[in-house]
Amino acid sequence: MSRDAQGKFISATPNNTTNTSKPAKVSGPSSIISGLKFPLKLGFNLTTLIILIIIVAAVAGSAYLYDTNQKAQTELEKLKKDPNSIQREENKILLENVDNIVDLPKGEEPTIATVTDESKLSSQPFFANAKKGDKVLIYTGAKKAILYRPSTKKVIEIAPVRIGEEQSSTTTKE
Repeated sequence: MSRDAQGKFISATPNNTTNTSKPAKVSGPSSIISGLKFPLKLGFNLTTLIILIIIVAAVAGSAYLYDTNQKAQTELEKLKKDPNSIQREENKILLENVDNIVDLPKGEEPTIATVTDESKLSSQPFFANAKKGDKVLIYTGAKKAILYRPSTKKVIEIAPVRIGEEQSSTTTKE
């Protein structure tokens, strides 16, 4: 088979007539592409699909655990350098919550205590309504104590503080 000047296939038949039947198959890349059937089947069966999903899930899970571990390691290093950082953060939040309710003295850092056993404090009027977990903020400069209940976000009691002052007592000389 040969081609004419326009690139059409012509057959070598007597009378030199053009053959209008389909062209002969040519080997090469174009013949491979023309042999494919669409849509392509990739040959996945159910088992292969399940294994692929398990592999993807394992890789994603490993990446998540690695990231979580890195964050925990960073936090641990931070705590090793400054072990009181968590307590300072909790105190900052506590002071913000109490300051939203009452005006706290400015320019003074309070001493903060937690009520652990209210029965030992019940004899003192300031702690009459105290419960386990309540916070006591003591401002020595402002001579003020505040009893705050974090569970209800309420101030329970405010009282003056007398530190270093003796209670007045009357004595008579003879």
